[in-house]
Amino acid sequence: MALTFCCLYLLLMVTLGYFLFSIIDASGRVTVAQLFGLVPALGAGALGLLLFWLSLVGFAPSRILLGAIGFTTLAGLLLLAKFRRLARLNVPLIWTKSDAWCLLPGVMILGAVGLLAAGSLAVPLVDWDAFAIWGFKAKVLAHEALHPAPAYFHDLTLSYSHLDYPLLLPFLTAGAYAAMGAVDDQAGKLVSVFLDVLILPLVYLGLRWKLPRLPSLCLCALLAWLPAFLRFGGTGCADLPLAMFYAGSIFFAARWLDRRQRDDLVLSVLFSAFTAFTKNEGLALALINGLVLLFFSVCSFQKRAWVGAVVFFAGLLVVDGAWIFWSHSLPRTHENYGSKLLSSQLITNLPKLKQIFWAMFFELTNSSLWGWLALMTGALAWLGRRAFLRPPVLAMWLLLGLHLLTYALVYCVTPWNLTMLLATSLDRLLWHALPAVILLAGWHWAEISTPPVILTATIEARSLQ
Repeated sequence: MALTFCCLYLLLMVTLGYFLFSIIDASGRVTVAQLFGLVPALGAGALGLLLFWLSLVGFAPSRILLGAIGFTTLAGLLLLAKFRRLARLNVPLIWTKSDAWCLLPGVMILGAVGLLAAGSLAVPLVDWDAFAIWGFKAKVLAHEALHPAPAYFHDLTLSYSHLDYPLLLPFLTAGAYAAMGAVDDQAGKLVSVFLDVLILPLVYLGLRWKLPRLPSLCLCALLAWLPAFLRFGGTGCADLPLAMFYAGSIFFAARWLDRRQRDDLVLSVLFSAFTAFTKNEGLALALINGLVLLFFSVCSFQKRAWVGAVVFFAGLLVVDGAWIFWSHSLPRTHENYGSKLLSSQLITNLPKLKQIFWAMFFELTNSSLWGWLALMTGALAWLGRRAFLRPPVLAMWLLLGLHLLTYALVYCVTPWNLTMLLATSLDRLLWHALPAVILLAGWHWAEISTPPVILTATIEARSLQ
């Protein structure tokens, strides 16, 4: 029964995401990939923020509150239907012979998802971070609203649970507890599985922007069967949800640089805001997204690009402003990295970068966790090097470089033993960068199978003679 109510709760996320997608997307159509990836991810992030905002005014998650959200969402869908604004499912009617091979990677992806779900739901919370940080916060939020502020958030004896960590995942888990009518760690892990596997259709959506179905599915199957995915997925931690939201933020940011369409910018803002509300490092990643957009806007000398960059930062502040304001007074014990990065300690510890970068290199080439992904991406980047002429690809490489550099600088100022910390945390942190690596592999692959622009223009000109 608990899993049934939890499934209904997940359906609420999908419904809310469909409502928001219908408002944001101007095409009036939703593809299968969007329906299984973008829509539920959008709904999950929005529901987490909504539960946070309602908690700020004194409403802890409850069945009544979830029912009110569901009723309001359905009313909004009926209103959109009346004005013919509901997104309609768009199933492609044109299939090629090679698409028959899509069944193989599709089955592999479903097998990996099934294996991950079975392994996750068979046990309670066993990961230390899931139990002591994210699960603990979810229990607090399930019982108390944020107004008045629970004593937990200022109790330094509980500092091991990182009092200042963002609350998107705990609120989504607390919402599941409310839907089930009880705190059930094991059944509540269904939320974790749901969020973690959403990275697959979101990455597929980004790959399909440049690649045909078959290679896109093959890369997604590679992602699904990475030992690291099966190891970290469904644990109840926030690293895979962060990577999932980050995948959406960088894909739509890159596509906005290429198309300059409003819906891409709005989705990039929202997914960046979700990223910042998932983990502390998510705020740094969201700001990097904005800085890259600003850089390319300066280089383009287009007023619309400048406006887009300003809208990005303004939108990020509007969506996450309540969390930034509410959390600024929370105790930051052990790891106040923000202040350390702005101190002279960073300059003093810069020689540590050599050790950190070597550790990153050896970690990314560790086939027991990442297979041959890093080497494959490097080979594809060389073979499809024409992609470096594309602004979205350049932007993605810049995002990836700044992402890894930021993490390296954080390691420079850590108060913990650097060697020990690298050994215990680097594998999880590099997961955050994985969406950018997979997208770059796919976008460079697309250039290998695409003839140069000059050759294409010559062929088209001859066909017209």
